[in-house]
Amino acid sequence: MKVEAGTTLLVEGKAEVKIQGKAEVFGCPIESITVSEGKILPVYIVEDSEVEVEGNYIAVKGSTIPESWNKLVEKIENEGYSKIFLFGDTDSGKSSLATYLANKLEGRKWLVDLDIGQSDIAHPCAMGIGVTEGGIISISEVGMIDGFFVGTITPTGREARCLRGVASIEAKLEDLARDDDKIIIDTTGWTRGKRARDYKLAKIEILKPDLIVCLEKTPYYLRNFNTFEVESFVLKKRSREVRSSIRSQLYAKWLENAQIRKFNADKVELENTTLFKGEKIEFLEGVLDAKVIFAEKESDFLNVCIEKEVEVGGELIKALLEVYEVKDICIFSIEQLDGLMLGLYDKDGRYLGFGLLKGLDIENRSLEVLTAVNDEVGKIEFGEIKLNDSLKETIIRVP
Repeated sequence: MKVEAGTTLLVEGKAEVKIQGKAEVFGCPIESITVSEGKILPVYIVEDSEVEVEGNYIAVKGSTIPESWNKLVEKIENEGYSKIFLFGDTDSGKSSLATYLANKLEGRKWLVDLDIGQSDIAHPCAMGIGVTEGGIISISEVGMIDGFFVGTITPTGREARCLRGVASIEAKLEDLARDDDKIIIDTTGWTRGKRARDYKLAKIEILKPDLIVCLEKTPYYLRNFNTFEVESFVLKKRSREVRSSIRSQLYAKWLENAQIRKFNADKVELENTTLFKGEKIEFLEGVLDAKVIFAEKESDFLNVCIEKEVEVGGELIKALLEVYEVKDICIFSIEQLDGLMLGLYDKDGRYLGFGLLKGLDIENRSLEVLTAVNDEVGKIEFGEIKLNDSLKETIIRVP
């Protein structure tokens, strides 16, 4: 079909678009694109073109890119801002704006994705850093250079660990970015309530951005910062089910060609866990309705690995805390940990990707991990989420 210049095709995935003429998406020139499931992309026709669309779309007159986005680009270039922090609710258009800025701003751009629930540069449960010269239709096209494994999909209740990740990302940026580079920071959509406010302010204090870009109204707690308001860009809100489906697709992508690798706890650091950190002890017989395979204790924790999963009441836990004089107890079976997400780092601390725990050899202190990471691994971090065969998440208790 022939489409006039100045028209935007809002294409909903899954869809394929081919163009004979001139068109762009978020400022990136295109000839053909694939729109993935759960996404809508605005294909702006720059000059009269022949367009073929396989999938659903609607055509609207003019550009759907807000004029305030163009003013933002001018402001950043004219005033020489180098670190830009994007602030907005869930599905407000932060990732779209990050893509637009990556295409429109001059020079090399570092993209920082701190959204652990819908990560584009890393995978869900991790923060990611990538670099681009532009020419992208989504920040998911930017390969991960480094990152930080959080191990959960929401910062709620895990603010301290997430802020450790932000501090780690900032330190890595200091080593990676040049003075003339620009840094674009995409964040989570958790913005409302005291905990969200404190979390956002802590991130800002760590990252020290030159400019905070607010999609829609600037919240009261950011009024003393250098801010700039832009319109949000939301074509379609994504349901919880769609978000879960997208995460499953991302997990599958990161596990393509995955193989089982074995790691020994005496040769690879295990972090964010107390497993294999204590002294082996003989656990009280008859206390649990299951065979005890292994028990270890340190000054503040007790880990008990049992043959099969059993229900353990609060009164028994309370009694064990007193008997063993510890602050934390984890009673688990090996089967319970099957599919646990693990973050893999090299010996220099660079984040490589994730794997799934598929076997635990207590006697030999070793782990079997399903992962597509082929690099040498120096550190493994435990997460708090396990994935089933359909790559759906369950939060579990881990040692």
